[in-house]
Amino acid sequence: MNKKILILAIVAIIAVAAAIMMNQSKPAEQPEGEEPAGKLSPLNAPYLVETDIITLENGKAETINPYGAQKMTTEVEGEPISGDLNADGQNDWALVLKQQTENDPAIYYYAAIALVNEEKELIVGSNAVPLGEGVKIEDIAIVNQAMRINYLERKIDGDNVEPEPTVPVSKSYILDGAMLKELTQKRANAQAEAACTDNRGEWNMDTQECSGISQELCQQFGGKFENELCKF
Repeated sequence: MNKKILILAIVAIIAVAAAIMMNQSKPAEQPEGEEPAGKLSPLNAPYLVETDIITLENGKAETINPYGAQKMTTEVEGEPISGDLNADGQNDWALVLKQQTENDPAIYYYAAIALVNEEKELIVGSNAVPLGEGVKIEDIAIVNQAMRINYLERKIDGDNVEPEPTVPVSKSYILDGAMLKELTQKRANAQAEAACTDNRGEWNMDTQECSGISQELCQQFGGKFENELCKF
């Protein structure tokens, strides 16, 4: 069984499990006059967050925290980004989820993707990979079938933790089998190089810069375009 078939098979299993468990999740009420998200929208998909399958409706869901019997809200942070994440020629989605428990100020953030199968009219979210608590998301992008997130986290100095996130962090994630996993920096750099050279650009390994591609392509891949160079 090749990787693509395996992914679709496991995705289908997750979808069935999500449907069975939907009675454990209370979707957020839709504001009056607001149009619902589409059937194949990442705002209407199940995601595996920690050990629970959370099914979003219009980007939000309310569940009960199993450890404290308090309401727990899971929702999409910012705007999802579209692009092919599993080499099947269809646009999938990369996004960030945030989760907060009632009466607890802590907000936890996660990287996630949602795979689309247009023929079967199916969209299913991945496992959610923790980014941390109290981070600030800067931007997300899809770089050669990998999801990349730039964000700020709090500086830790011994027992002291800064109240506001100021330390820049860049991490990349890719679908490995049926699971979303973090890439090593070496593999993340290889993804950026492939995005450059596949689009007829010239890659400088020392500076992690690409020359010869347009500003539009650079920004699409999550790079910063300056002086005719795309910096990753």
